[in-house]
Amino acid sequence: MKKYSNISKSDVGSLLETLCQSLVLLNNATEIMNLLTDLLTREEMIMLAKRIKTAQLLIEGKGYREIQDKLHISHQTIAKVNQWLLESGEGFRLVAKRNKKEFKEKSTKTGSQKLIEYERRRNRKRYPIMFWPQLLIEDIVKTMNKSQKEKIKRTVEKLDHKSKIYKQLSKNL
Repeated sequence: MKKYSNISKSDVGSLLETLCQSLVLLNNATEIMNLLTDLLTREEMIMLAKRIKTAQLLIEGKGYREIQDKLHISHQTIAKVNQWLLESGEGFRLVAKRNKKEFKEKSTKTGSQKLIEYERRRNRKRYPIMFWPQLLIEDIVKTMNKSQKEKIKRTVEKLDHKSKIYKQLSKNL
């Protein structure tokens, strides 16, 4: 495949039209999520989701520091999204307007956290052999009684609280 810089403007337009038409053909958020997870890496999806959320927060009048703390992004990223909003930002404004009307947050989880959870569930179903240690731990924890769970929980708390195993076990306990 040619590099982007070597593609003619008409070919670029055709490719972007194909992308947009593909998105329009989808009927709901689940179908869109399935396509995006096929097209993009997890990091790319999170990056795009953070840009949209940044635009929404800027439109709401939030300050750079508050956005940085909430989304863990750089000042430069916020400035770039703000620049896009100042230059045009029609798409961002439309999404922010519709999001405000239709999707008032029902939970405290951010969009990127929901995306990560969705992708984990999807991958666990598609590739269960890759998640066998976690699945085994979950099954063992399900069979434990309350005192056994408490004993394991106390032991795990002595471990490094930032470790992956601590987070997995804490979630299951």
